Amino acid sequence: MSEDIAAASENADPAALSLALAGASREEADAFLRDQRHHIHEQLKQIHLDIFEKWLGVLLRMATLIVGIAAAAGAGLMIWDASRSNGLLIEPFSVPPALSAQGITGQVMAAKLLDHLVAMQVQTTSNRAAKTYGNSWDATGIKLDIPETGISLAEIGRFLRDTLGSDTHVTGEVIATASELRLTARASFNGSDTVSGSPNELNALTERLAESIYRLTQPFRYAVFLINHNREKEAVPILAVLARKGSVEDRPWAYGVLATAVRDPEGVQASLRMASQAMELEPQFVNAQSTIGRVRIELSQPEKAVQVETQILGFLTGDGRHLMRADIIPLWQDLTQSEIDVEKGAFLDAARRRAKVAEAGVAGKWGTYALLAEAELGAHDLAAARTAVSEPGVYPGLSKGSDALYKIWARLLIDREAADFPALLDHARAIAALAVEHPGLRSLLPTMITPWTAYARARTGDMSGAEAEIASTPTDCYDCLLVRAAIAELKHEPARADTWLSRAALSAPSIPFAYEEWGRRLIARGQPDAAITKFRLALRKGPHFADPLEGWGEALMAKNQSHLALAKFAEAEKYAPNWGRLHLKWGEALAFSGKPADAKAQFTRAAALDLTPSEKSELARMPHG
Repeated sequence: MSEDIAAASENADPAALSLALAGASREEADAFLRDQRHHIHEQLKQIHLDIFEKWLGVLLRMATLIVGIAAAAGAGLMIWDASRSNGLLIEPFSVPPALSAQGITGQVMAAKLLDHLVAMQVQTTSNRAAKTYGNSWDATGIKLDIPETGISLAEIGRFLRDTLGSDTHVTGEVIATASELRLTARASFNGSDTVSGSPNELNALTERLAESIYRLTQPFRYAVFLINHNREKEAVPILAVLARKGSVEDRPWAYGVLATAVRDPEGVQASLRMASQAMELEPQFVNAQSTIGRVRIELSQPEKAVQVETQILGFLTGDGRHLMRADIIPLWQDLTQSEIDVEKGAFLDAARRRAKVAEAGVAGKWGTYALLAEAELGAHDLAAARTAVSEPGVYPGLSKGSDALYKIWARLLIDREAADFPALLDHARAIAALAVEHPGLRSLLPTMITPWTAYARARTGDMSGAEAEIASTPTDCYDCLLVRAAIAELKHEPARADTWLSRAALSAPSIPFAYEEWGRRLIARGQPDAAITKFRLALRKGPHFADPLEGWGEALMAKNQSHLALAKFAEAEKYAPNWGRLHLKWGEALAFSGKPADAKAQFTRAAALDLTPSEKSELARMPHG
């Protein structure tokens, strides 16, 4: 401010000012000075006004720039949004005046079609991520498209979508006669369809027309919709065409669903071929790889199964994630890890994971509750397994025969655990009858059913029948090799039993069951030290496997070291808390270790759990049993 005053004062001549003041009277000098002050004040006001005007100009230019940037950003956003537009826009139909007079206008017809399409979209349940579809609609991507008059932002947006986007426009008309309504809809370049019927069937006709639009524009989703509504015979031909001629996005998914579709009528080898074709198209396709893993388990090829399931876990944490719905990935990870857990003997871990999956009702898996029962049986919890198989556990889909087989198979495993061999053979006969209705299931019988029927025959004294059945099983079937060893042991052929156990161990070097079975055989032969060696190997491959820990405890008891067995039994309880035999043997070890009160508690616990007939007899002989 002082600089401005100085600048104003410079306008007066200092010499003239001095002379004027010297020659003037006091009043004149004062008046002159007042005039000068006023003049300076006015000059300062002008200076302030000039500064304000300059700042205002700067602010106005900045505001103009901001508005310009905002307008450009808005225009850019509209263009970007229009270029990505990929919805279904339903335009008002052309309808006869007579229908319009009844309130069935073109806009009403478009709204009815919209309602049916949105309902179908909501009812289409799939594990597939929406962004993997060629036409990635969601419920908000299906809209009415009502043209406006004049120029507006909405009309500009519509022009940009039509020019830059990939929206599918649905147009159509209604033709009415005295006895018939004919509804036609056209979906851009996807084709058209016409439905007809009596005038009082307008809603049903509109629903049929909506299905036609869905089929023309979203063939994969329409196929899934049909499957979800138990119309698989209509779905399979659509999927077959998609697999051969569909879009790049749809082809692997079509093969993936067909891999499930062919199981019941054609068998698991056909399923493997379809899944493999899907993997060729999309190498990180989780659904197809999961089908391959499940088939490897069904064929009792655990080493291959673990390799496949480990790959799936990698897909679910890597590039394969983008193919799956985000909300389904944690459940799929649980299910996949549970398959590995089962093959490694970690049955309690598997049961906990499978319980979550079963409760969530993950689509596309066979016999989810049966798989839960399998894990619970591995942990020797028969009561929990029986509860699991009482659940419905069958979902709409393409594998009804497989779902039914799994339910009976789970009951067969319960019979095996309970040593109820006549019941086991009854369930096997029920599965054979099911395979008549679904011939593809015959491909599962040699590895999922025949080993256990052969074992049941051997346990009931039919050795020739057992040998004939087990001889018909493939030699790359792990369970089949274990049952061959069990039958040889029952026939008092230990060398032959060891040969089969050795073959099983070599065929699946990371799997613990052959070593655990071998340890049991060695205890029965009076070789506890050799048994402990096998149990140690089993635990190295399956550290959460209760059976080798319990077997190790029994081997120590056979060496008169019951006090050392207690720690093994306590550790085994972590992984099989409801195992009746474990508590029975634990009680025996406690009794031999001079702890009768603790022994009685374990015997009481054993009595409350499931025991085989021979174990019940053993418990009855115990002093506190």
